[in-house]
Amino acid sequence: MENFDLIVIGAGPGGYEAAAGAAALGRRVAVIERDELGGTCLNRGCIPTKALCRSAEVAMTVGNSSEFGISAGEPVIDLPRIMARKDEILAGLRESVGMVLNDVTVIRGEAKFICASTVEVNGECYTAYEIIVATGSRPVMLDIPGKELALSSDEILSIQTLPSSLIIIGGGVIGMEFASIFSAFGVKVTVLEYCKEILPPFDVEIAKRLRTSLKRR
Repeated sequence: MENFDLIVIGAGPGGYEAAAGAAALGRRVAVIERDELGGTCLNRGCIPTKALCRSAEVAMTVGNSSEFGISAGEPVIDLPRIMARKDEILAGLRESVGMVLNDVTVIRGEAKFICASTVEVNGECYTAYEIIVATGSRPVMLDIPGKELALSSDEILSIQTLPSSLIIIGGGVIGMEFASIFSAFGVKVTVLEYCKEILPPFDVEIAKRLRTSLKRR
């Protein structure tokens, strides 16, 4: 059994920052992660979608280049290369997270509490005076018939072939981001939103302007 001052379960932005901060103060720290370093934000959220947003922006710029007096022709979307670029960015950032955790023991596997001060990972037990649970979030599928045929926001980040059309259930931030990306890639996109307007938590005028802009596309 190995002992630490602090164990952090989850190596996302909250977890790895807490671990690195504690280690910098001289504490003996371990981080337990069953997936990739960086958590949801780096691997399945903010960062990969922003990489795709940039590719979508380039596609739109090329497609509208004649407005600027430049003839570039219709853009050809190479989705495997777009996804490969996204993966290259993620790999580089994961490496940076690993460097941040240079003074932290990184344990790969799924943690299970044995008691308040002990967790088990891959058959090994680890103890600490304090344990932080920073396990993040995961997509939740609607409980509707046929849900097993749909893609989650995680899974769509790994597709290698563009669909001819796409229905997105939910006009929140994530839904509208994917709508914007795939529309720029030439996919016919339909967004289904329960509320009266897209982006329900946002200012109505902002949401209306975005909806009008996307409708033109």
